Amino acid sequence: MVNALPHNLLRRAIGFIQCPPPDGSITQPPLLQVTLSPEVPVAGQKDKVTISGKFAEDITESTEIAIAFVDMDRNPLADPAKFPACTGSGCSIKAGDQYTKTVEIQAPDSIPKLTFMMIAMGNSNIDVIGCAYAEV
Repeated sequence: MVNALPHNLLRRAIGFIQCPPPDGSITQPPLLQVTLSPEVPVAGQKDKVTISGKFAEDITESTEIAIAFVDMDRNPLADPAKFPACTGSGCSIKAGDQYTKTVEIQAPDSIPKLTFMMIAMGNSNIDVIGCAYAEV
């Protein structure tokens, strides 16, 4: 008989889905397209996160990306990593234009079961223009 069960130590790439509406809202923010390298975060190690998409709002120097590892109650396991969405002379990306950015993060020293990775992009006035999350 051939072993038909997958090996328990092999973790599959995670799939990001659309975030729920922010508190006080009924509208879900647009889904960010996210890829990771390596495909599954490893506790205490660095991971490259590539975020892309087309957005309904301009991306400017005041737009930030926040990446957090959180528990089931959305409590962060560590301080979220924050990055400017764009910098320099080519910063203003017009609504509807393709956007792509890769950043490097440090995964928490421990990633317990039922941990989620949340990635949000927004402007300084707290408007979320894109979001994605996945169980890691």
